[in-house]
Amino acid sequence: NESFILEFLGFLGFLEFLGFLKTMNWRIVRLLLANELKMLVRDRRTVVVSIVLPVFIMPLMLLGTRFVQERRADSLRRVTYKYSIAGAEAKKARALVEKARDIASQLPEEGDGDRKSDLADFKFEEVRTDDPEGDLKAKKIHFYLEALSGEEADALAHEEARKQQAEEQEGERPDPLRPVRVAGVPLIRIHFQGDRDESNAGRGRVQRLLAGVRRVRSEEILRGRGFPAEPKQIVEVESRSLATPGQVSGSFVGRFLTFFLFMLMLSGGSVVAMDSIAGEKERGSLETLLTTAARRAEIVAAKQLSILAVALGITFIQVANILVYLTFKVIELPKDFVIEIPPAAVLTLLLLYTPVAVLVASVLLMVSAYAKTYKEAQFYFFPVNLVCLVFALASVLPGVSLRSAIAVVPLANVSVAVREVMVGKYDWPMIALTFLVMALTSFGIARASTRMLSKERLITASESDVADLEGGASLFSKHVLRWYALLWAVMFAVAANIPQLATFRRQLLFNEIVIFLGAPALMIWKYRLNVRDALALRGVNPMAWIGVLLSIPSGHLVGIGVFRLANIFVPVSERVLEQFSRSILPGDVPLWQLFFFLSVLPAVCEEIGFRGTLLYGLRRKFRPAALALVVGTVFGLFHVALFRIIPTGFLGVILTAIALLTGSIFPGMVVHAGNNAFGVWAGLQEFPLGRLDWWIYVAAGIVFALSFYIVYRNRTPYPGLRAPRR
Repeated sequence: NESFILEFLGFLGFLEFLGFLKTMNWRIVRLLLANELKMLVRDRRTVVVSIVLPVFIMPLMLLGTRFVQERRADSLRRVTYKYSIAGAEAKKARALVEKARDIASQLPEEGDGDRKSDLADFKFEEVRTDDPEGDLKAKKIHFYLEALSGEEADALAHEEARKQQAEEQEGERPDPLRPVRVAGVPLIRIHFQGDRDESNAGRGRVQRLLAGVRRVRSEEILRGRGFPAEPKQIVEVESRSLATPGQVSGSFVGRFLTFFLFMLMLSGGSVVAMDSIAGEKERGSLETLLTTAARRAEIVAAKQLSILAVALGITFIQVANILVYLTFKVIELPKDFVIEIPPAAVLTLLLLYTPVAVLVASVLLMVSAYAKTYKEAQFYFFPVNLVCLVFALASVLPGVSLRSAIAVVPLANVSVAVREVMVGKYDWPMIALTFLVMALTSFGIARASTRMLSKERLITASESDVADLEGGASLFSKHVLRWYALLWAVMFAVAANIPQLATFRRQLLFNEIVIFLGAPALMIWKYRLNVRDALALRGVNPMAWIGVLLSIPSGHLVGIGVFRLANIFVPVSERVLEQFSRSILPGDVPLWQLFFFLSVLPAVCEEIGFRGTLLYGLRRKFRPAALALVVGTVFGLFHVALFRIIPTGFLGVILTAIALLTGSIFPGMVVHAGNNAFGVWAGLQEFPLGRLDWWIYVAAGIVFALSFYIVYRNRTPYPGLRAPRR
C-alpha cells in the first residue's frame, strides 16, 4: 500500500515538487517577497485597486442598491401614467378602464397587500390621439390599449399561427407557453416601450387592473345566475415557504458571491501580476534581478507569493465584509433580507476560497509571463477573466446541485458549494471533494507556471522568437489556438446578430462553408503551409480500413452510452431533445438533402477544420494522448448546445485518435460521415438507440475496442508528433 501511494504521488508530481521545494533557499525567497510587497505598498494605484477598493465596494454596493431601489419606487409611485385607447372596441375598453378606476382599491388581487395598495395608488390619465404608436415612441404617453373585435382578434390569431408553422418548418423552436384563446373573444392589446422603466411599470399595473376587473365581472355574472357562494371562497390557496428568510437571502447572496469575489481577485491580482513580470520586462529590471545570486525558481516563487498575498487578502476582506455588514447589520438591509452565517460557514468559505486564490495567482502570473509588454498583458487578461468568470457563475444555473458532475469542475464546484453553504446546507463529503479538486487544480497550475517561467523567451522582453523569425508552420503552431478562439467567437456572434442565419440549415451552411472550410483555407494561404501536410492528405494501410468501418456503428452506440452516463449527472429534458431532433430532421426535406447536409458536408468540412489545420498546428505542442483530448475538446465546444458538448467531444477524441494512428484525414471523414448517417437513419426510422439495454452498449464497447486494435496493429502514425513521455 505504501509503495502504491508513493507511485501515485509521483505520478501526480507531488514528490518531484516537494524535492524541488527542498532545494530552494527560503531566506532569499523571503527577502524577494518582502521587496515585492514593499514595491506594492508604494504604488498608490495597486493599493487602491487591491486593498482600498475591496474594503469599501461591498458597503457602497449595498448603500447604492438600497438608494436606487428607494428612488425608483418613489419615482414610479409619483408618476401619473398617460395612455391612449385605439381600435374598433375602444368604447368598450374605455368603459372597462373607467370601471377599474372606480373599484381599484377593492379589487381582489392575488398576492400580498402591497399589490392592492399599488393598484389603489395607480394614477393614470387618458390622452386622446390619432397616432398612439407615434406618441408612444415620442414619449408623450406611457402605453396605449388597442381594443380589437372578435373577428379582428381571430384574424390576428390565424396570422400568428401561420407564422409559427412557418418557423417550425424552418427549424425554429415553437413557444410551448403560447396561450390558447377562444374564437370570437375580443382582445385588448397593451403596447408599451420595454426599454422605458415607467412604460414597463405602467403596462404591468394596467394589466393587473384589467385582469382584476375581468375577475370581478365574472363573479358578478355567476352571482346573477344564482351561484350559491362567493367564487373566491370555494378554494382558498395559501402558499407557505419552508425556507427561513435567512436561507432565502443566503441563496441569493450565494449565487453571486463567488463571481463577485473572483472578479475582485482577478482585478486586484492582475495589477500586481502585470507589474511583476510584464512591467519589469518592459522596464528591463527583470534581467537585472536574474543576474543576482537568486535562482530563477526563487524569483518565481516570490512573485507568485506576492500575487497570492493580494488574492488571499481580498478573500479575507470580503469574508470579513460579509460578517460586518450583513451578519452584524452595520448597514440597514432591505426588508426580509436576513443573512445567517455561523462560524462553521465562515471557516468553510475560507477553506473553499484558499485554493481559488492560489489558482488566481498562478494563472495571472502565467499570463503576465507570456506577455512581452505591459500593454500586451492587459490585452490577454480580458479573455482570461471572461472565461474564468463564466465558471464562477455556475451557481446561477437552475437545478445544479453539488451532488452532480459539477463537483469535479474546478471553480464551478466552488461556486455551487458556496451557494449551498450560504443556504445552511453542509454536504461535507462533497465539500471535501470540491476542496480536493480545487487543491489539485491549483497545484497543477502552480507547477505549470513554475515550469513555464523557466523558459528563456518568456522571462525576457524580446519581441520575437524563433517562430516569429521563421514564420510558416512554426508561426502557425504558435497562433493556431488564437485562430480557433476567434472562429468560436465569430460563430457565436453571427448566430446572435444576423437574423438571416437564424434557421438551423442556414446556420449549418455558414458554419461548414465559412468557418470550417473557408477559415482553414485562409490559414493555409496566410502561413504558406503545405496543403498535403496541413490537411493530412495521405494514404492508409488497406487493412486499417477494416477497423475504421467496424468503428462506425460501435462507436456511435458507445457515444450514446457516454451521453446516457453524462445525463445521469447533468440531466437533459426530453423536450429539449425532441425540439433538437425536430430542428435537424424536418419532415419537408428530401432524403438526399438530409444525408448531404447532416452527414457528408459536416464530415468533409469539420474534418478539414479540426483533424486538418487544428491537429497540424498542435502536433508539436502536446503529446499524442493530450493532443487527442485537446482537439476533441475544441471539437465539442464548437457544438455549442450544452447537452451535445460531452458526446461530440467524445466523438472528437475518437476521430483525432484515428487520424493520429493512420496519419490521414480520410478515415476520420468516413467515420464522421458514417456516424452522422447512422444517427439520421435511426431518427427517421424512430429507432430508440438512446433507450437500449446497457449490455448492448457494453457489447458495442468491446467491438469498438477491437476495431481500434485493428487500426493500431496496421497503423501509419501521424508524422512530426511530439514524442510520448517514457
